Amino acid sequence: MRVLLVWEIGRNLGNVTKLVEIGRALSRKRGKNKPELFFALQNPAIISSYASDLECQVLQAPFHAPSENEGPARGPALIYPDDLRPWGYDNPKILAGQVQAWRSLFDLVKPKVLVAQSAPTALLAAKGMNIKTLTFGTGYDVPPAVSPMAPMRYWEQIDPPVLVGREEHLLRNINRALNELTLPVIPSFADILEVDVELLTTFEELDHYPARAKLTGGKPKYIGPFYNLDVGQPLTWNKKAKARILASVVPGMQHFQTCLQALTALPEHYDVVVSVPGIPEKVKAQLERPGLRVVDGPVRLDGLLKACDLGISNASPALASAFAAHGVAQLLLPGTIEQLMFARALGRTNSSRGMVGEFGPQQIISLIERLLSEGEFKKAAQILARKYKGFQSGNLASNIASEIVKLAA
Repeated sequence: MRVLLVWEIGRNLGNVTKLVEIGRALSRKRGKNKPELFFALQNPAIISSYASDLECQVLQAPFHAPSENEGPARGPALIYPDDLRPWGYDNPKILAGQVQAWRSLFDLVKPKVLVAQSAPTALLAAKGMNIKTLTFGTGYDVPPAVSPMAPMRYWEQIDPPVLVGREEHLLRNINRALNELTLPVIPSFADILEVDVELLTTFEELDHYPARAKLTGGKPKYIGPFYNLDVGQPLTWNKKAKARILASVVPGMQHFQTCLQALTALPEHYDVVVSVPGIPEKVKAQLERPGLRVVDGPVRLDGLLKACDLGISNASPALASAFAAHGVAQLLLPGTIEQLMFARALGRTNSSRGMVGEFGPQQIISLIERLLSEGEFKKAAQILARKYKGFQSGNLASNIASEIVKLAA
């Protein structure tokens, strides 16, 4: 049984680590149908850092690198198809080349199962071929397969013709590409997303699309989020601290400087740990003081979450889900539409509050004090955590591997 695990779109290297974890789980399967593993990745070189112990073949995934100067400016993404425009979907000839390249790769590998992580063109190319398909991801990675496509900014009043027009534009490009290859056209964009097995790696409450079940008329399969608790620098809390705050802020993200200014101004009797990947040592030394520790890179969560009073992040689904699963109230500073949708999902549980738009350090400090002093946020976080008390993120790869084996049977 040959399994092809693919990643095509996006810049999150975490996609590779998830696929490798699934590959490892598959490699432990025994029997006459023990899987042969193939990976097709946007950046195949990075797999050597994660999978040197894995028996597999690694190939270059066909993909079109986005260019800032390519295609007309259409404003912010309103529906999932908008996200695909920079990746070749605004040019039928480029897209036709990608589809043909994927189909040639399938002819070479001859997979029984295609496992797609952020790989819509691979799914499009697999249509009509004798390949079983499985896709997994967060609610954002795996939008509801409905026509017309659901709006990302569902809380805003956007004229339906605007959304339909954007979807139709991309559908025309897709069908022109398919026509060029003399392949059957698709009646709707949602056809790309139709697969044999769809797995949502999130909790139901934290789905980016809150009305998914109503939209699709089905029962989505939520299997819980991917996150790591044992990666990074190990630390312990100051047991005498009045409050324990764990923050992760990414340089270059919106509100980065404002958040750092707020954290450095918190009282010294708080214990504040701030993860800042890539921070220069000189800047780190300038920021640190009693009650504030700055770490260049990730921090191990397993020793900190149990006694953490507040988590602060950009609403990255992995970290925010880890906080949520351990009953930690959160302050979220989303910078992208994906993070904004996730922040709104978490906000619906009443365990967090988010900030968007323009604001200063003092406004962040005021919200921190509110989240720490008002027990309703902690209580709501603990209710959510109790619901998923038995969840173990470390089992996800094995669970997905079992679904793949069943699909191939």
